[in-house]
Amino acid sequence: TGGGAFELGGHIQNGSYPYATQMHYSGMTWSKEQVRWGQDATGMINNAHANGFKLQLSALGAASQVTQPGFSEQYAAWVAGMAAAGADAIEVWNEPNLTREWQAGQISPQAYTTFLCTSYNAIKAANPNTAVISAAPAPTGFFGGCGVNGCDDQPWMEGLWNAGAANCLDYIGAHFNSGATAPSATIGHPASPTSTHHSWFFMPQTQLYWNIFQGTRQ
Repeated sequence: TGGGAFELGGHIQNGSYPYATQMHYSGMTWSKEQVRWGQDATGMINNAHANGFKLQLSALGAASQVTQPGFSEQYAAWVAGMAAAGADAIEVWNEPNLTREWQAGQISPQAYTTFLCTSYNAIKAANPNTAVISAAPAPTGFFGGCGVNGCDDQPWMEGLWNAGAANCLDYIGAHFNSGATAPSATIGHPASPTSTHHSWFFMPQTQLYWNIFQGTRQ
């Protein structure tokens, strides 16, 4: 892990920990939960800590909100409140390279970087110990680059790097959605047996993001 400690966690729902004992037994020290725009996450944070877990919050809203005047500042104040309440990590939005999560026609790694940096500064001012994670893009090669209806994750990550996003995040967010092969596999995914596209495979995707950010962020 490049000299850092690997920490394991599980995604939970509704602030509930019915399997806390099993989570701890398996070595988990983190939990993750999604929180929607305007929701008060204080109870989630306190409940996670009471059950012996650090909490990562994935904070998101509606795709249509991101282009509304003043929303980035409102969002930044919202996530700063989570940091002040003791959130251990905050992922700023979710899969913003898709129209499901970001306004169609406005998908842009540069625009997201500006959004991320506004939140980063607010979070760190509220609690410098809260880790900031960039929104994980959806891993895909569907769009053939970046366009009005979406952006492949490789040019998306390259756009973040070129826009200076490394200055506004502690960790690079990543979603691996195609787990049907060994982590080290580079070919042979059952959905596309001859493809070697990184989005099908864990290590190629992880290495791609790491290399784009030149090893400066995990």
